[in-house]
Amino acid sequence: MKQIIILSLLVPSIVFSQAQTAEELRVKDLKKYSIQNAEIIYEISGDAEGEEFMVFKDYGWTSLRQQTMTFELYGITSTQSVYEITNGDFIYRLNPEDSTYATRKDYKWSQQASYKTPDQVSEAILFSMGGEQQENRTLLDKDCQVWTFEGKALQELWVWNGLVVKRKTKLGDRNIETTATAVKLDAVAKSELFSIPPYYSEKQ
Repeated sequence: MKQIIILSLLVPSIVFSQAQTAEELRVKDLKKYSIQNAEIIYEISGDAEGEEFMVFKDYGWTSLRQQTMTFELYGITSTQSVYEITNGDFIYRLNPEDSTYATRKDYKWSQQASYKTPDQVSEAILFSMGGEQQENRTLLDKDCQVWTFEGKALQELWVWNGLVVKRKTKLGDRNIETTATAVKLDAVAKSELFSIPPYYSEKQ
């Protein structure tokens, strides 16, 4: 009897931790954000310069994030690029230089989406990251929650409907701000944007 009880406790945990695709989460009517589709353009400023672009559909389960940033650190000018596709719990980081991609899984959103609203999930995640909520601020006429993080590279986040519209980070002694300059709701993106090119191979 004791073995049966232990097994019954383990099985839900194993099933629950299985990674799900955006389609599987969509069929379950789960939402990462309360907004179905959107496109956000960011400007990077402070001790760096560059731009970032994010577009998503399926209430955030399918997304693309691209970033290019140039900064000087210890007298050396460096360029950092991010090309990331998200499909449900799967996150693919693409490297255009050698046509490879690395895969990781992030369950933070999907594990809570079945019993919390998108706003509640966002707040729970930010709190678990050590965030402390401050007074709301306004950006692009949007009422944003402001979260600060003590003693971390991530200094501050401005969040609207679960979406980060402003981010302050510290890289060494460099202070970097990434701020949304445009938010386009109901943006319709081509499916190809969310697909890994067929000539890319996964890093082993």
